[in-house]
Amino acid sequence: MTSQSSPVVIALAGTSTDASYRAATVRKRSSTLKAATVRERSSACARTAGARIPSRTHLRGNPFPRIRRAPSASHHPRRAFTLIELVMTCACVGVLLLLLAPAAGEARRESKSLRCLNNLSRIGQASFIHAATDPNEFAVPVHRRFGLDFGALGMFEWGGKSGQGEPQSGNDPEYSKWGTGAGRGPSTRALNSIIYGRAFPDFQDHDGSNQINWKRDYSLNLDVFRCPSDTGYSGHHLAAWKNSRLSSFDHYGNSYAANAMWVGRPGGACRLHSNSPFLKPLSRIPNPANAIQFMENAGLFAWRLNYGVTGCTSLSGVLGAGVESPVHGWHGRSAHFQSAFSDGHSATIRMRGHTAPTPDIGRYPPIDGIATNYTFWRCAIIRGPGWQLDTLPAPATPTTLSCSSGGVVTSVRP
Repeated sequence: MTSQSSPVVIALAGTSTDASYRAATVRKRSSTLKAATVRERSSACARTAGARIPSRTHLRGNPFPRIRRAPSASHHPRRAFTLIELVMTCACVGVLLLLLAPAAGEARRESKSLRCLNNLSRIGQASFIHAATDPNEFAVPVHRRFGLDFGALGMFEWGGKSGQGEPQSGNDPEYSKWGTGAGRGPSTRALNSIIYGRAFPDFQDHDGSNQINWKRDYSLNLDVFRCPSDTGYSGHHLAAWKNSRLSSFDHYGNSYAANAMWVGRPGGACRLHSNSPFLKPLSRIPNPANAIQFMENAGLFAWRLNYGVTGCTSLSGVLGAGVESPVHGWHGRSAHFQSAFSDGHSATIRMRGHTAPTPDIGRYPPIDGIATNYTFWRCAIIRGPGWQLDTLPAPATPTTLSCSSGGVVTSVRP
């Protein structure tokens, strides 16, 4: 019995194993078929829409992977600019730049003008400090070599660096009349130490190897004495400056000039008299709110443009050959100049000649002990709207300098 029943058990067991195998085979084939179907569908979608075909790894983990959708017909691909569009864009940008350039240029000019005016304000303040400590109460310092060289009459030597213009020996700037070698270096200009708070070394007798010390003195960047708009000669000024082709700062060592206006009585014994704030005590300058003390060098002689209209003549006022009559100035506005006044304020003035006929101010001081009147002084009253160069009715300050000393001298009648 026992031996006969064993085959049955084995047979049954074999039957159960076959069924399980078949079932597993069916499941495997079904899974493989599904995966193949998914792959085929995914491949078709990818070919249609340009999507990435899922890898086998993705299919193993997820038989139904997420497939990226094709862009709809309403989303067009990005395209580049055409040549015409680029040209039109560049043209529009160019037009905008052309429109903005004048405004930008005007802003730069205005900025430079304000800096120039600020420099004059600082110079004016320094001159007040100088007047408070000077025994003569002079706001404009008198240089130690005042009048010792032709044309050096106090207009530039009160502040700034060593100049390079008008060499006294050859063409070397180290030998400039306005430089250290001629005794007019930065150490000798009195307002420098007040503004910069230090003394400058005197190299007049110590030029150094190859004049290195003199060269350093004319290379100093003393920006308070340099107007940012100083582009050099701008009309109706001394021919020596025009011919040098230098800025005022480089020629004279200073972009600004003191109001040193001179008068003299014609004749063999003609002597210079200061009819301006120069050589006058600060407290004795009449009408200080109108009396110009310093101004941009570009406008120093702008008052002379109509000087001969009323029959007035200059004793030694010839500026030189080739000097143009118009005065353009440095700030894009003809005949407009920055000025500092004897009361301490600074402003922009218009100076295209002077008031003609000159006004009768009522009373006049004697000169050289001689009583005077309007007819005597009429050619020395130099005024305009909001400004004046003369200091009448204060007496003119006499000097021992001859009228031929090289200044621009106006005449008073004998």
